[in-house]
Amino acid sequence: MGNAGAALSVSICDWVEVIVLGLYIKFSPSCEKTRAPLTWEAFKGIGSFMSLAVPSALMICLEWWSYELLVLLSGILPNPALETSVLSICISTVVLLYNLPYGIGTAASVRVSNELGAGNPEGARLVVGVALSIVVC
Repeated sequence: MGNAGAALSVSICDWVEVIVLGLYIKFSPSCEKTRAPLTWEAFKGIGSFMSLAVPSALMICLEWWSYELLVLLSGILPNPALETSVLSICISTVVLLYNLPYGIGTAASVRVSNELGAGNPEGARLVVGVALSIVVC
């Protein structure tokens, strides 16, 4: 099936994951305490959420589209096979260098939230200092 088969298998895997997760949430006894019926009250703060979500999604899409545009533009250079290969290596390196501090930042954000939620601002300050020293060093 070639490329179409690869795309189809990724799509099927994604849908199976959604279905299995939904069934787990619905029938698992470990999720019983957090399970709540879907009501209109759940959508009460959707406006403020969307005011942050839409610009964030647009920024991410613009970043992806800029990479796609780079690939298309590299195809019109004198040696397109070489240029697109070099660009692929460069983009992979950028993604690797971006994901390491991003993961540390995400973990630090969760820790800071937990410390602040527990009423421990000194612990949150310590977490920020450690995360900054890890990323900078």
